[in-house]
Amino acid sequence: MSYTKKSIVSATGVISAIVVVIGGMMARQEADLGLVHPTTSGTSIDRLLASRSDDVNVPAGDYFYELSQKLKKEYVEAVSDDQKLAVGAIRGMVSSLQDPQSLFMDKAQFQAFLNAREGKFEGIGADFDLVIGTKGIQAEAAGEAPPSDATAEEALVMIRDIPRLQVVSVVPGGPADKAKVQVGDTVYSIDGHWVVNSDLIKKFRAAQKSFIAKKTPLSELNILRNEIRSKAEHALMPLKAKDLLFMGKSGAVTVVWDHAGGQRTTKIVKAASAMPGFEANGSRILLPFTPASAGLLKQAIARKSAVTIDLRNNTLGDLSSMRQCLEVLVPKGQYGGFTTFRHDSPTPLVVHNGNSSPPKITLITDKSTRGVAEMFAMAASSKGYATLSGSETGGDRDNRAIVKLPDGSGYTLVTSVYRPILGGQKLVKKGGAK
Repeated sequence: MSYTKKSIVSATGVISAIVVVIGGMMARQEADLGLVHPTTSGTSIDRLLASRSDDVNVPAGDYFYELSQKLKKEYVEAVSDDQKLAVGAIRGMVSSLQDPQSLFMDKAQFQAFLNAREGKFEGIGADFDLVIGTKGIQAEAAGEAPPSDATAEEALVMIRDIPRLQVVSVVPGGPADKAKVQVGDTVYSIDGHWVVNSDLIKKFRAAQKSFIAKKTPLSELNILRNEIRSKAEHALMPLKAKDLLFMGKSGAVTVVWDHAGGQRTTKIVKAASAMPGFEANGSRILLPFTPASAGLLKQAIARKSAVTIDLRNNTLGDLSSMRQCLEVLVPKGQYGGFTTFRHDSPTPLVVHNGNSSPPKITLITDKSTRGVAEMFAMAASSKGYATLSGSETGGDRDNRAIVKLPDGSGYTLVTSVYRPILGGQKLVKKGGAK
């Protein structure tokens, strides 16, 4: 067998191996990002499980009730906790949305998330986002569908984007800040465990094609092949990696970051840290969107002809608090609104009373201006009442509902997207304000 044929066979083996290894981890991540599509194909649970038909729907209420009854009746151990079943069902439903911004969190994860919204961080003292920018291992063309004979794992890897774990804010003076971690850094590995992404697989496939074209020696292909095998044996999915960095107040982690076109390694000791609260120093204001902020903002701008508001490192604010701050700062009127990708009518963002004599406003933004802070910046600047200074915002204008469940777990759910102008314009979800 020629070197070329051997390489192709070996490459197929490597890709198959990586699919099997990652497929198992994907099954776990499925619980968080909903990467499996259950079908409904009968009029009762028994028929649903036995039927091969795909043209019969099961009413959602009947589906849940019958399945819960079946579990209670037939599972090998006694099932008596209805709340546990209900929470599991909610987890599955949220996960099925396949949206990295709509996430189920267990009790510990949800509490850490709520604390961070109040500025109280643990872990390495940074906020993270799951950024989808690379296709699954086997997908080379946008929208490529898996073949009909693909296994569940193969189809999963083929059709799904694999998110990268990216830093979106850093607590000043916190562990990550002391280690010089920056907004935009992405996590490559933690304690020697590769955080799964498709970049390395794409690199291997490119080298494989180059080898077939006799442009790359077999030795280079073998180096990549061995690297993939080694990394796959000790890999983490992005959500697990996020937990390791976002949670905990003790212990150290060694993190390799993809940073500015290269890589850098940091050893970071976890500790509690806190984002600065509201601050007013003369005409310069640091504005987190928390329940107390509107009152403090009103005091800070009193008798000021001009103010500068710093919206950097602002990712986890409260929408209601942001609305109250707009009421304090800008005149009454409509400032865009919230819309969906459905066909229902948008919900205007209205300032009902407002400030009839606003000061001259400058808003400092950058990539760490996200969520309600980004909405605030776009709303205030949309009618010329504020001038944006700094760099482009983070491009996250999703409005998320936050729901706590009886057992202490909870979830986020994207319900709409803010846009500063409502009308006939096409809704564009990505990209920040400049």
